[in-house]
Amino acid sequence: MGFQASDADIHTLFNRTRYNIPRNRRKYVWDQRNWKELFEDISIVAENPKQPPHFIGSIVLKDEGREQGISRYTIIDGQQRIMTLTIFLVSIMYMLKLEHMEDDFNGTQQYVMAKNDKNNEIMIVNAEQYASFENILNNIITSDEAILRQKNVRTFFDALNLNRNRDKHIVDAFVSYVGYIKEKLNAPNNTKLYLLKLRDALISTKYVSIIASSDEDSYTIFEILNARGIDLEDHELLKNYIMRFVQPEEDRDKAKDYWNGIETKLGKHLSKFIKHYAVHKYGYIANLSPYKTIQQGTKGKNTSELLKDIMQKSDYYYKIVNPMITGEDPNCSKTEYKIFEFFKKRRQEQLRPILLSLLHCVHNGLLSTTKYEKILLILYNFFICYNLIGKQNSNRLTDIINKYARKLEEGYSDTVLAEFIQSLKNKLPPRENFINLFKDIGWSHHSGYYDGDDNKNRVKIVLETFEYFLSGYCDNDFTIEHVLPDSENRINGQIGNLIPLENRLNDRCADKQLSEKVLTYKESNFKSSRKLAERIISQDNYFDIENRTNHLAKTFYDDILNFQRLLEEI
Repeated sequence: MGFQASDADIHTLFNRTRYNIPRNRRKYVWDQRNWKELFEDISIVAENPKQPPHFIGSIVLKDEGREQGISRYTIIDGQQRIMTLTIFLVSIMYMLKLEHMEDDFNGTQQYVMAKNDKNNEIMIVNAEQYASFENILNNIITSDEAILRQKNVRTFFDALNLNRNRDKHIVDAFVSYVGYIKEKLNAPNNTKLYLLKLRDALISTKYVSIIASSDEDSYTIFEILNARGIDLEDHELLKNYIMRFVQPEEDRDKAKDYWNGIETKLGKHLSKFIKHYAVHKYGYIANLSPYKTIQQGTKGKNTSELLKDIMQKSDYYYKIVNPMITGEDPNCSKTEYKIFEFFKKRRQEQLRPILLSLLHCVHNGLLSTTKYEKILLILYNFFICYNLIGKQNSNRLTDIINKYARKLEEGYSDTVLAEFIQSLKNKLPPRENFINLFKDIGWSHHSGYYDGDDNKNRVKIVLETFEYFLSGYCDNDFTIEHVLPDSENRINGQIGNLIPLENRLNDRCADKQLSEKVLTYKESNFKSSRKLAERIISQDNYFDIENRTNHLAKTFYDDILNFQRLLEEI
């Protein structure tokens, strides 16, 4: 492995050099805590002449040769620190200009801009995905001092017409550093000369420079330095691992484009996707991170196939976390939308490895769409009964999910699927316990046992599920109707006294007697409401809330949760 390692300081780092941060590299993610820590570390050196220089660790670079007298490098590891140091320096330059320190401003410029053999100035740090970086620097250098004084720092950046989404983090860093510096300048006994102390402390900062001569060496060094995943997330380590072992080497640029597509598509969901992918593909391995789990499962292999599989599974995952049934690019069926949107709203992530495996089985023709959607309904009904009715913690399902996600991915069979469903059923409470828990569901307009949005949401989900069981469809745009007024007593808030009803019909039921209301119920599109109306009419307008609550509870347990029957049907 060919590389050079040596001690150096920032004065050497920012000297007639060009550092490129490719577009496919990690985004700038340092935040207020990181910015403040670095500022305080540098400030300690600036304020204490006997204090040794600050040390920021190692920076890994790939040597790209020289061009017109400028040494060129690609940053492999250390881009967060290099970008932040540059922002820090430019913030000092901003303040130097405000303090009429033009000579010092020009002297500091050499650490952020370099002149090549043609005497053209180029920015030392080139962050391809942040065009604002160079834009901000150039505006600070070229703006007249009087113009800078007319605006506060935030207003100055607002006038640059930057991309608010893409560039916000960069701008926030500049604004923060200017704020830190101004605070120091306003401290007792400090003068504007403090800016020079701060600059000198920054450029004296020490680091270990590691320069690789090839892609292979740079990926290896990156792996060694970050294998524990302390500084980087699993998806960043995984990206480096894939790029390192992609064969043939000329496919690496294409592989980077593919990975960029995955990052763009999943965005904030990328980290969880890698976690759920690892479980779905390789199962849970104790004491191993998702990255290490995937690495161990593919060690010694061409990672092109791994990347191809991750790309495919990322499409499935996008459907799970962003189901769309309308618009220009719908990506799921009505059943998928109903269930994925339900899980999304309730932040139910535990089942995602299983969903990845099921979707892949459908893609490979091992599982019919009809059967797959029946299984989705089983998972939906199970979650409602286990979590929302039984109030059980979904984390208790981890072992089952870990085991069967991998088994279904490795080799689908009806037997494995039935084993999985039976394992879920075994987690449900006994029938009698379930019925007692069911009686605890209710909602009331009035303060007391059944009030609050949580109770209302539970009721709505139970009514939706029951309606779907009866009619095969449920429009979730409905109001909850109390058959008997919930103002009379507490039991009238119980689930047995509640039905779904359209707004227009609910309004007509206000202040009406039961004998009048049931006639309105018969006009409803909800089958559960019509059936209840028919039953009440047949019993001469007699209605027993406890009997209906027991009926609903038994229907849920015996019919809706009858997984064996559902499996036999498919």
